[in-house]
Amino acid sequence: MTKVKIFTDSLSDLPPTVIEQYEIGIAPVYVVFSNELIFRHTVDITTEEIYTYVREKGTIPGIAAPTSHDLSTLFAPCIAAGDNVLFISMASGLSPTYKNAVAAAQQFPEGRVTVIDSSSISSGTAMMVLRAVAAARKRRHPATITKELHHSRTNLEEEMLLDKLNFVNQGGNVYGLHNRIKSPLNLKSPATVRSGRMHFSMNEPQGGATKALDKMLHNAFDNKDEIDQKLVLISQTMAEQPAEYLREALIKKVGCDEVLVTSSISGFLSRTSPRSLGVSYYRRADQD
Repeated sequence: MTKVKIFTDSLSDLPPTVIEQYEIGIAPVYVVFSNELIFRHTVDITTEEIYTYVREKGTIPGIAAPTSHDLSTLFAPCIAAGDNVLFISMASGLSPTYKNAVAAAQQFPEGRVTVIDSSSISSGTAMMVLRAVAAARKRRHPATITKELHHSRTNLEEEMLLDKLNFVNQGGNVYGLHNRIKSPLNLKSPATVRSGRMHFSMNEPQGGATKALDKMLHNAFDNKDEIDQKLVLISQTMAEQPAEYLREALIKKVGCDEVLVTSSISGFLSRTSPRSLGVSYYRRADQD
């Protein structure tokens, strides 16, 4: 049976080790600080290098989606090798990547490229990508994988915690690049956005997490029996220590088997509160 190659874009919150292990295709988004400073995320600049620039310059970058040409160029070698492509985008209401991927799919024979709208923020998209990878490794057909993902999406929970502390107010501009990615706060989806000061300092290595994180734990994970504890994913934007606090709490207090923590640039979509945490997991009702 034809192999299915899974793709997403670099806003999807996947740890680099997971991307490498499962050979997930990544379409870089554009990170824009100025006309002279336009980078392809994960190709020209790493997430950590972006953090360093933001801390040193006090400027939040703009982010633009990969173009349809970028995506068709990325898909072409797989199609030429006889494989099928399944691309999972962030919510179409949040990013134009879905629209661009659909346009790219039209450059290939019908059925060779399947595009799925995750209807999720970046951490939820990553969880769906991992489900798709597991299904693809079982040599399932793209239509079957799509059906499974749509079913599991109903049981996917997403939480976003934003730091109220304004680090910078200078918004980077995209300077003529099309396909600008919107703020996650404009996303109308089941995702829960909680705003609360996380009480940590980037300049204090021992800075800790807080009532806001404990409240998230209480509200989201109080009923352990309803949670699929096999995997929880935490994405953090310039919030390394709160993310680690949350990871330890999920393992010790909730009993999660695996908690993946990954650095993310999705927090930069919120211009005045770049520091953020995203948490995604499935409810047990989704277990087969």
